[in-house]
Amino acid sequence: MRADDETPLMRLGATATPAGLGPQDIQSAYSLPPVGGAGQTIAIVDAYDNPHAEADLAVYRAQYGLPACTTDNGCFKKVDQRGGTSYPQPSASWAGEIALDLDMVSAAAPGAHILLVETDNDGLDSLAAGVDRAVALGAKYVSNSYGRPGDLESDMPTYGASYDHPGVAIVAATGDNRFGVAFPSTLPSVTAVGGTALTPAPDTARGWTETVWSRDPYGPGSGCAQNQAKPDYQKDAGCTGRSVSDVSAVADNVAVYHTYGSGGIGWQRYGGTSAATPLIASVYALAGTPRPGTIPASYPYATGGAGLNDITTGTNGDCATAYLCNAGPGYDGPTGLGTPAGLAAFRSGPHGTLSGTVRDAASGKPVAHATVASGLNVATTDSQGTYQLDLPAGTLKDLTVRAFGYTASLPATITVSDGQSLNRDFRLNAIPREKIRGTVRDGAGHGWPLYAKLTVAGSPEAPIWTDPATGAYELSLPEGTDYALEVTAALPGYEPAEQTVTVGRRPVTKNFTLGADPDTATAVGYTLQREGTTETFDSTTQAPQGWKVSNASGTDNGWEFGDPLQRGNATGGSGSFAVVESDNWPIGPHQDSQLISPVYDFSGSESAELDFKTAYLYNPNNQRMSVDVTTDGGASWQTAWATSTTSGDGRDHRTVHVPLRDYAGAKAVQLRFHFVANWGYYWSIDDVYVGTRDLEPVSGGLAVGTVRDSRSGAGLTGATVADTRHPEATTMTVGTPEDPAVGDGFYTLFLPDPGRHILRASDSGYAAADRTVRVRTNRTVWTELRLKPASAKSG
Repeated sequence: MRADDETPLMRLGATATPAGLGPQDIQSAYSLPPVGGAGQTIAIVDAYDNPHAEADLAVYRAQYGLPACTTDNGCFKKVDQRGGTSYPQPSASWAGEIALDLDMVSAAAPGAHILLVETDNDGLDSLAAGVDRAVALGAKYVSNSYGRPGDLESDMPTYGASYDHPGVAIVAATGDNRFGVAFPSTLPSVTAVGGTALTPAPDTARGWTETVWSRDPYGPGSGCAQNQAKPDYQKDAGCTGRSVSDVSAVADNVAVYHTYGSGGIGWQRYGGTSAATPLIASVYALAGTPRPGTIPASYPYATGGAGLNDITTGTNGDCATAYLCNAGPGYDGPTGLGTPAGLAAFRSGPHGTLSGTVRDAASGKPVAHATVASGLNVATTDSQGTYQLDLPAGTLKDLTVRAFGYTASLPATITVSDGQSLNRDFRLNAIPREKIRGTVRDGAGHGWPLYAKLTVAGSPEAPIWTDPATGAYELSLPEGTDYALEVTAALPGYEPAEQTVTVGRRPVTKNFTLGADPDTATAVGYTLQREGTTETFDSTTQAPQGWKVSNASGTDNGWEFGDPLQRGNATGGSGSFAVVESDNWPIGPHQDSQLISPVYDFSGSESAELDFKTAYLYNPNNQRMSVDVTTDGGASWQTAWATSTTSGDGRDHRTVHVPLRDYAGAKAVQLRFHFVANWGYYWSIDDVYVGTRDLEPVSGGLAVGTVRDSRSGAGLTGATVADTRHPEATTMTVGTPEDPAVGDGFYTLFLPDPGRHILRASDSGYAAADRTVRVRTNRTVWTELRLKPASAKSG
């Protein structure tokens, strides 16, 4: 597991979209059914306990509109490695792994039940026992997102039996350490899962592109396991032993919701083969129960490439046998045979192939991105409207074709024999469309038009862009449906917005205003205003004015001031500090102590924040430390920060920044520093700053435009545009590959002060050029600059 973005975001509203790939992205990329997996149980084997696993899973599934999966409704079950409820001790790092695994199963197979087996520790003996327990409890699909680097001669005799359950799909990650193998993915009875980077590509037939995942120094493991016999299903000639991997899936930029040990409630972007492994386990579950006595790792090799996306670009390192570390046509080490393209490559049994073309009934033009489906079997048409769908042998009565903007076909009946290839074309009737028009503007104070991207949620059609100078947009959508329009500004520092539009038989106007984010404070034309107070704890050995200490019954000693044990101030602050001690008493002292702040007024503010200096010695088994927030006088508290050290006796000395955006606008906010321990260690804090963050507009306007080659007209990406009156006002031009209406070489520049400005464009190999523009307050002006090659002479 790799955390691509370890900065936690607070829980998002119903209309917000977490950063990273979500379930709809994964289902689209791999042609998976939207609510598949009913009747199947997928097991996750991980070490240690995540005490918030079920609660976090509920947030993830609710965010994306997936069906609830809880203990109460029988969908979710958590057991220890003996099948009971004596859960092991918590671990923040493994808790993140558990959250990732649960969310990926939910993304790929939302209808499946989930069995979480938490082993006593991360030793291979315990993890192997967890696999046996999962199978004993009835799981036919077991995900193992862990690995020990290397291939030992003792692996098979010591652990092999635990990972060898014919008729059960045992999958394991190849690791994140680039070229080189990892156990247990080296075992022939295990499906070894590599990793890819998955990128939207709306203009391609598939709608996505994939390459080998590589985020230096990480990448998927691969190679030749010399101490494991080559299974019969593998035919590559460059390795006499077991080759790794078998298949792969996305291992980069997936959205995960995780609280325990992450520094507070939040969405994060995770990656690694730890993400790909539960996805592949879920695809096996979608494909149906494996045949008794078979090794599911062999299934993808039996299709000859059908049902797989062949990944042909990327590398995970250097090796003597090129295909073991470089992607290419056919089998390769980093991605195996490829990624799922439907379910055909992950099932065993008689099947046939249905292919054909989907066209518009009126025009005869091919319909791209249409789905042809029977039950859980789904294929998507390419840019030419063609599809190929692998189906189980038998008579199927629910073959249906759907496409965005078209009326779905009536269910059709088709009979498929084993090995048969059938052809069937379809024609769909287009739904009449109506126009939606509007503008996108700054909503933080300037009100100027914004260059922004508009995406229709659930639509395979390419996004559209506003006019950079006016913020205007226009698109057409099929009538008779509600659509969620998602808007993202091209300028950094703005927050996305979403609105629902109902399309009937008349044109619709829908305008958007985007707020500037006061936490990042990167929106041009704004300055950040911070107002707050800092408590240094220097004035007294008692709680400072407005602060109070509240000790629960049985607390031996709570928060104190003035360095009572003469530890010295290790927080990075100076003078006195606040500290709670649990290590200076006979065995068994108990603390449950709260240091509660004064009341802060955040009403009228856009955001708020907490900064404090801290030092602590932390034992995750014996103590808990958190910063909590209340807006109702202490009737309820929400955790904003918690310790994340995972090993015993971990030390931490740092300055902590805690965003309090969720409490902006509240009139009565209080914080508590909460320490609970049973013979733990200590926690000290100093220089506690609490304040508000507001963005104030700076007088001026925006200049937008392009910089082009004067001869060819080509846009010049990477050119510099500067304001000669204000040398600090400068920017670089960028490409605009997604927007056909605006060429490359696009720039946006904030110009302070209204009036006449001279813009100067320059680029290597070109003569600089100036252009006069007149800036109006809170307006946007379009200005194009053309550069002559330096060798060219006027004349």
